[in-house]
Amino acid sequence: MSAEQPRRSREIKPDHVILAFRVIAHLVFPWLAARFVYKPRVGRQQRDRVLDRLAFWRSAVGLLAVLVTTNAYLSPFMVLGDNYAKALRTAAFAMLAAPLPFLVLLAVTRSGYRYELLPGGRRMLGRGALALAAFALPLALLLATDGGSYEVTTLAGLLVALIVVAVIGWYAAFCLCTLYWAARTSFWISEIHPLLAPVASSFFVLLITGQEIISLDTKGVPAPLWLGLNLCGVASTLVLAVFEYRHAWLTGYRFRGGPRPVAAPAHRDGTEPTGR
Repeated sequence: MSAEQPRRSREIKPDHVILAFRVIAHLVFPWLAARFVYKPRVGRQQRDRVLDRLAFWRSAVGLLAVLVTTNAYLSPFMVLGDNYAKALRTAAFAMLAAPLPFLVLLAVTRSGYRYELLPGGRRMLGRGALALAAFALPLALLLATDGGSYEVTTLAGLLVALIVVAVIGWYAAFCLCTLYWAARTSFWISEIHPLLAPVASSFFVLLITGQEIISLDTKGVPAPLWLGLNLCGVASTLVLAVFEYRHAWLTGYRFRGGPRPVAAPAHRDGTEPTGR
C-alpha cells in the first residue's frame, strides 16, 4: 500500500506579485498599454537603451521648452494641438511612404537576404493595422449608436455613465499615445530594417519643418523665436538620428545585407570598431 502523496501548494512568489502589478498598471495607464502594444523592440546593448531613452526625452523636453517659451503668446492647448497636428501629419506621411523604402530594399538587398525583410514587413503592417483600428473603433461605435443621447435617471445609470466617461477618457489618452508611437517610429519602419529609422525620422522632420517655414504661420509668436524653436527641433532630431545611424552601422547593419547585423569592418589599424 503506497503512502499518500502530499498535495503541492501553490506558492505566491514575489515574481508573481510583481507580474500581477505590472499587468494591472498596463491596464490602468494608457501610456504603458500603448508602449506594450506599439513600441518596437530595443536592442540588447546598453547604447540601444540609452538612445531609446534619449528619443523620448528629446520629445518631452522639446515640448516643455515650446510650452514655456511661447506661454506669453499661445495657450498650452494651442501648443498641444499644434504638436498633435504635426504628429498626425508625420504618421500619415510615413504610412503613405512606407511601401517605397520596402520596395527599394527589396531591390538593393542581396538575393540571399531578401526573404529576411518579409517578417519585418509583416510586423510593421500588424502594428499599423492595430493603430488604424484604434482610431477607427470610436467612429464605428459612433455610427453604430447613431450619436444618440441617453438620460441618466437612476443611481445605477449614473454609475454606468461614470464608467463610460472613464473608459472614453482612457481610450482617448491611448489614441494619443498610439499617435505618438506612429509618429516617433515613422510608422514602425524600423521593423523592416534598423537603418531605416534614423533616415526616415530625418526625412520627415525636414519635410514637416520645411512646409511650416514656407507657410510662415507663426500663430502670433515672434518670427525669430518661432524660427529658432523649429530649427532647434530639427537640429536635435538630426543629431540623434546621426548617432542612431552610426551605432547601427558599427553594430553591423547594412542595407544590402538584410535586417540582421553582419561582421563590421575593422579599422585601418586592425582593431574592431567600438560602437557596442
